[in-house]
Amino acid sequence: MKCIIGFIVLAGCSATASAELVGSYTVGSGASSSQLLFQFTNTHSYLYEIRYDGALFGDDLLAIAAAAQPGFFSYQVTSFSFGDALLSVSIGADVDTGFGNPPDYLDYWHYWTKELGDTAWTESFVGFGDRAISNGSWDGWVFNSAAAPMAVPTPGVLAVMAVAGSLRRRSRA
Repeated sequence: MKCIIGFIVLAGCSATASAELVGSYTVGSGASSSQLLFQFTNTHSYLYEIRYDGALFGDDLLAIAAAAQPGFFSYQVTSFSFGDALLSVSIGADVDTGFGNPPDYLDYWHYWTKELGDTAWTESFVGFGDRAISNGSWDGWVFNSAAAPMAVPTPGVLAVMAVAGSLRRRSRA
């Protein structure tokens, strides 16, 4: 299978949920990095490379992204005795909010993870406030779908795509 992202074709890419990567950002600072992916109901996806030092948990990744992009990235958490739930995410003009309402009970942010070297996403069985983040880990959030997040090229490939897109825009001028 091939995935087409921009104008580059990535062989062997197997997306499990349909989405379009519309934004990729690097935020934070430090020697370690983890990826944070959001897929909205409208199929828009955003990828964050979060840079950090020290120990972090999944909820820390959200806080770093929100602090780096006030007015562009925001989120809302609902707390329960058993832990926190992500209720709402807003990135730019994209917003999804919900907590599993009838009839299909899917309208909530589904949490997926994978570690450095893993090719497949795993649905998280631990809350994001309890998930210890490690260098190279991935956290994925998909709204209104039980499907795993889309396959995303590595950050190095994304950098090449950004440069290629910039060159392509210049050549049209």
